[in-house]
Amino acid sequence: MQLKHSIGGLAALLLSSAALANEEVRELEWLDLMPEDEAQVWMDASNQVDHTSMSDPEAFQSFRTVGELDGEQVKIPGFVVPIETDGEGNLKEFFLVPYFGACIHVPPPPANQLIYGRLDEPIPMVNIWDAFWMEGQLNIEDVSNETAASAYTMDVTELTLY
Repeated sequence: MQLKHSIGGLAALLLSSAALANEEVRELEWLDLMPEDEAQVWMDASNQVDHTSMSDPEAFQSFRTVGELDGEQVKIPGFVVPIETDGEGNLKEFFLVPYFGACIHVPPPPANQLIYGRLDEPIPMVNIWDAFWMEGQLNIEDVSNETAASAYTMDVTELTLY
């Protein structure tokens, strides 16, 4: 009887491990990172930006996040803005942004529309003009540097062409 229980426990453990390995990755859109009540306000503010003038428009900034996304395995498309490389020029850390040139356009997207990506192992530098799928564990964590501020980070497991 005890042997049967052990085998049953082992089978349950194996099934549980298989379920975790096949855990569904949630595909996100950028507005999924922003609380619903704020999304329309940001969209309206974005439509008012005049890129032809020399004046700096007022930036819409928000660090408000969607709590249910913390710790989730997700996949989201975007553009890479390199932040840190290793001694050989390989990419280690970067911002994923919703559109090309997001960190050089004025104003930048709000912090809850940027994800700071961290790679366990550096990879060869990517072409910043290409769109990528970034996959991994999304975390609510503020990161700020001279380039931008982000309300989310990701432990990146995959970075593939879109």
